[in-house]
Amino acid sequence: MMFKRVLVHELKTMTRDKMYMFLLLYPLIMALVAYFLVPYLRDLDSQLAADIVTLVFILMNSFMFGAITGFTLLDDQDDQVILSLRITPINVKYYVFIKLAVSYFLGILSTLLLVLVTGFLSNATILDFIYIILLASMQGPIFALLINSFATNKVEGFVIMKLSGIILLVPIAALFLTNWTELFLGVLPGFWPSRLVSMQLIPGDYLLGSSTLYFVIGLFVNLLLGVLFFKLYSKRVKI
Repeated sequence: MMFKRVLVHELKTMTRDKMYMFLLLYPLIMALVAYFLVPYLRDLDSQLAADIVTLVFILMNSFMFGAITGFTLLDDQDDQVILSLRITPINVKYYVFIKLAVSYFLGILSTLLLVLVTGFLSNATILDFIYIILLASMQGPIFALLINSFATNKVEGFVIMKLSGIILLVPIAALFLTNWTELFLGVLPGFWPSRLVSMQLIPGDYLLGSSTLYFVIGLFVNLLLGVLFFKLYSKRVKI
């Protein structure tokens, strides 16, 4: 019942704000653009450019839903929703967790649609395909928590969203690093799904070798960062 109420609240928030509606439609727009852009780049013999676009588009799907969730949490703070929930039997942390779970689920659906429609990873095994979908979609909740860990309003949220673009762009280096130097990127949550994608796009000898090992370590790193940002957010809003 609680999940249904939070989901309805999320949908109402998204539909009454044009910015949220745009962000919600953004993954569909990206899928359409990628459907034509990636084959075009490959026809121009620009395989590297096509690989970079593929990687960025897969990562950006979840970032968009993370932005939506991040700004709805800021809205809840501005509208005193979080404060109101404190005096109700509803656990505020549970409420936030459900919103993050919705972001993750939407990220899974969006990334799945993008990959299937465009055929980016047509040669990937089913297991690797699942690894990529599950890990890439975690970027949404982490990004939402990152915004709310340090922003107190939408203006600050926009600034943090722009500054954190490095989180999205730096993992592109996963296409070029295959030795021990990749460990420097391991602290970034987006590196691990990027490595899984790059292993499908550019087969070769990678440091850890196994996609399962990359997935397990990436899952641990993403969960660790998610817990850290959640604690920072909880401390900031006192929940």
